[in-house]
Formats: sequence, structure tokens, C-alpha cells
Amino acid sequence: MRRTLPVWALLASLAGPAACSSASSAARDASSSPAYGAAPAPMAGMPPRVMQTAGESTHSGSVREESYDAEMPVAADFAKAAPPPAPGGGAQLPAARPAPTAATPQPAPTSSGAAPQAAPQAAGEVSAARAPLLVYTAEIGMAVFEVGASLAKVETLARDLGGFLARRDDRTITIRVPAARFDEALKRLADLGDILQRNVVAQDVTEEFFDLAIRIRNARAVRDRLEKLLEKAAKVEESIQLERELARVSSELERLEGRLKFLRDQIAFSTLTVSFQPRSTEPLAPSGPRLPIDWLNELGLSRLLNL
Repeated sequence: MRRTLPVWALLASLAGPAACSSASSAARDASSSPAYGAAPAPMAGMPPRVMQTAGESTHSGSVREESYDAEMPVAADFAKAAPPPAPGGGAQLPAARPAPTAATPQPAPTSSGAAPQAAPQAAGEVSAARAPLLVYTAEIGMAVFEVGASLAKVETLARDLGGFLARRDDRTITIRVPAARFDEALKRLADLGDILQRNVVAQDVTEEFFDLAIRIRNARAVRDRLEKLLEKAAKVEESIQLERELARVSSELERLEGRLKFLRDQIAFSTLTVSFQPRSTEPLAPSGPRLPIDWLNELGLSRLLNL
């Protein structure tokens, strides 16, 4: 293997023995100087690195002597100090998952499995279906100066309120007015004269009304079945029996429907009956002293004492 000589050795061989000794001394002085072969000082802000000793062979690739700075930061510190990557450049770390939140408590289902508001709603429908059905009637006795004129005023009152005249004679009149204006009719009648008596009745027919509706529905179903059986009857005796039963059911159905129609009319229009009697225009004679003996009073002696 060919050996390469240093530059100073070549110069010394050319210059002679004196120059060679001088170059050798200069080389020894340079090797003993601190600036020769020493690693440059690290710059400010740069982390210290592994330092190799002077005269180390660069061909073997091994380090014979190493020294580390005690203040060298660990990898975690570099990770903290490193700035975040720019958007769109490099791989992005997965976003942190939010902490799980507590589940919102839900109302427990009822034993029947229905919503809590279902029961009040059903109760409201039942109460609306069973609203009371009332029939209002009134009987009034009045004292007036002119009976004929008062009768005409009552008839006019009925027409003004959307009602009609039901019956009339010399001193009594019966009118029908809408149930919604029943109270108004009573107030206006009180202005016609002096009320001697008044009787107002509110009859609840709710139960009877719905019972009639159910019975009518059942009677119609029976009638329809009887009519179908009559169409399929093959014997005369069977046809006669079916016709007799069909006539009975039809008659009962007509009676029930008539009663239901009557109740509807009574509920829609209230009935007021007013009776008039003439009021005397003569002043009543003042009553005199009463005698202790009854037969003297019958003779009219008390009138003589008033003279």
C-alpha cells in the first residue's frame, strides 16, 4: 500500500536539512496549540453533541473516547418544543376523542306502556263525550195592568231571541227559545210586571240520551239481520215468523228514534210558560180596629168606628 507523505515533509526534502528541521518544529508547535485538532465550540442555542478526541482514526469508524453533556435534553423535551406541523404538510395526528358524557335520564315507561299524557287525554275525551245534556223549563206567574199587551210582548220577545210561539190563550202563553239564551229571556220577562211566582227546572237527560242511541244502533243491526234472513228463507212458515219479528223490531226502532228526536228538540230549545193576572188599580181600604167579639165584627161595627 502506497503511503502519502505530509506536505511539510516534501518541502523539507526539497529545501535541505535545515528547512526540514525548521518545518518539523513548526509542526510540533501547531499540534500542541489548543486550536489544532480541537472541536469547535458549539454555537449558542444548539444542543451539545458527542465529542471525539484529537488524533482519532477516521477509517475505523469506531469512537474510542466520548463525553456527554449532563444538560442534554431528552426526546420528550424536543417533542414539546417542536412547533406543530403546518396545515396540509406532513402527517396529522389523530384528534383527541372527547370524554364520554353521561346519558340523559329518560322517564321510565308506565306499567301500561302508554305515554304519561295519554291518560289525561283519554279522560278529557270521555268527559267531553259525557258532557251533561240539560232540558230547561220555566213557569212564571206575573201581575200586570194589561194582560193582552203583555201577551203580545212575550210573543215578540220569543221571536227576537230566535225562538217561536208554542201555545197561547187568554192569560197564558208558552214560548220556546234557544237554550243558550234562556237566561236572557228570564231577565227580559222580569221587566214586564211584578213576578208572583217563578219555577225553573234543569233536567239532566244525558243518561237517557246515550241509552237511546245505543238501543237504536242495536235495533238497526237486528233489523238488518232479519231482512237478510228473510231474503234467504225457503219455507212459508219461516218467512211469516221473520216478517212478524221484523215488524216488531221496526216498530220499536221508530219509537226509540222518536224519543231521541224529542230529547234533541228539548235540549236545543228551552220552554217558558208565563201566566198573567190583572193587577187592581183601586187602592185597598185601610183596615180598622178589630173588635174582641167576632159576631160584632160580622155586623160591620168596625166600619162604623172608622167614620
